[in-house]
Amino acid sequence: MAFDGLRFIPLGWASAGYSVNAGGEQYFLKLWPGGRGAAGAVARLPLVRELHEAGFRARVPYPVPTSAGKLSGSVPAGVVALFPYLPGTTPADWPRWPDTVLDELGRVLADLHSVSLSAVLPREQFSLAVADELRLHLAERVVRPQRAALMDQLERLERLQSAVRRLPSRFVVCHTDLAGDNLLVDEHGRLSALDWDNATLAPPEYDLSLLLHGEQPVDGHALRRGLAAYPADVPLSSDLFAFFLLRRYVEDYTARVVRLQHGFPDPADAEEAREGMRTWGSAQWERLDVTLSIVREALQDR
Repeated sequence: MAFDGLRFIPLGWASAGYSVNAGGEQYFLKLWPGGRGAAGAVARLPLVRELHEAGFRARVPYPVPTSAGKLSGSVPAGVVALFPYLPGTTPADWPRWPDTVLDELGRVLADLHSVSLSAVLPREQFSLAVADELRLHLAERVVRPQRAALMDQLERLERLQSAVRRLPSRFVVCHTDLAGDNLLVDEHGRLSALDWDNATLAPPEYDLSLLLHGEQPVDGHALRRGLAAYPADVPLSSDLFAFFLLRRYVEDYTARVVRLQHGFPDPADAEEAREGMRTWGSAQWERLDVTLSIVREALQDR
């Protein structure tokens, strides 16, 4: 395939994306720099291809095979895969989206969580590698003012880990980041679900908790709309919501700490990272109990 146009799309931290024109068609080219992230993403490409071929409710970025029939290829800069360019835009102000879109997202999640596929996926282990990583940075200047609060959150996360590992959980195919920029909505209201790099077999609460992952203060509207389109006979646990939410807060906080300490950001990027530590880290866990009260009310009303 000969390319006749290439445009960089500034999205994502772990990969690079490009809009590609070839033969009058538009494609999306994704480049992973290599290493574990690339290996994990490539291992999930068969899942996305299988979802597409099974007629999944949402559009997915299924990989276009190479001339050799492979779903990805190696280049000096890393690993690449080519996908059809999906239509639509991301509505503003996630998760405060139109009810029709939230209802459709609930149906997409229900379909995803009931799908039976042959693709092999890793299984959620409720691990806390991020806690170990954050502890390595507790003495650094950017973290020191919140050290006591961070220790409290890590201890709470470990208690939740012990609790959820004892639960009789149902494991389903989870996207693990199906929110915000990873969703497109076309003019007919059909969704496209992007970025399956971390798809995992996990309890459904992993995906459902993201309906509460927005700038604080959040309300329960998106969760309620999503659950209204979700099977009422699927048991759901507020402890699992708590674990996945708090782990996400700590991951988002830690990613920005690492970026500040080792990413050599320019002043604007550094300020964005510091603001992100607050917006997606501490401001989130400070209101976790309020968020969990929203979860419990929504689950009681199913």
